[in-house]
Amino acid sequence: MGSAGVGAGAIRRAATATVDRACAGARGARRALARFAPRPSAFGAAPDAEAAAVRAVRNLRTFRFHYAALQWALLLASLAPRHRASMLFLMAASKGLLVYGGLLRVFPNSALLRRLLDRRLVALIFVALVLADLTAAGAIANLLGALAVGVPIIVLHASFRIRDDLEGPSLSSSSAENGEEETAAVVEKKEDGDVEIGPTRRSMAAAPRSPK
Repeated sequence: MGSAGVGAGAIRRAATATVDRACAGARGARRALARFAPRPSAFGAAPDAEAAAVRAVRNLRTFRFHYAALQWALLLASLAPRHRASMLFLMAASKGLLVYGGLLRVFPNSALLRRLLDRRLVALIFVALVLADLTAAGAIANLLGALAVGVPIIVLHASFRIRDDLEGPSLSSSSAENGEEETAAVVEKKEDGDVEIGPTRRSMAAAPRSPK
């Protein structure tokens, strides 16, 4: 009975931990999706071409992992009907890449990961494996189709997604700077007033009093 109770407790703890991890993953996915496409008002046209280019570059830098996940999901979906073996291989390769990213986050100062397994080298190996697998499976057309669907979506999102986290603070910071300047001007005026009033008070104190 004791061993059975211990085994049941271990199973419950393992099940609870699994559920907690799943809930945490679901919450993280919901936050990522909310940041990627929070509301319709978060999208709008830029005032000119230069502003659109600057916004697109910033969005590409900020949402690069979102765009990569979208493109990867489209590629796997295109492989699912006829190239399931390639889809499973690419999913395994992506899990290996995620493990490497997790190791970088856990050990950010590891010389082994930084020198022997450089990020650019790992990315190059991953891309080479993907292209080799797709070429061997005859699924280059699937890759081109996924790019034809995903690239326009990425370009439109990067061009029309308003950067609230970058544009908003800039306005608030400028208003804060204006407020600081006004405060400094008020302080200077007060100091000037004290300087002007000060000699008057000192002169009044230094003036001889009239005898009563």
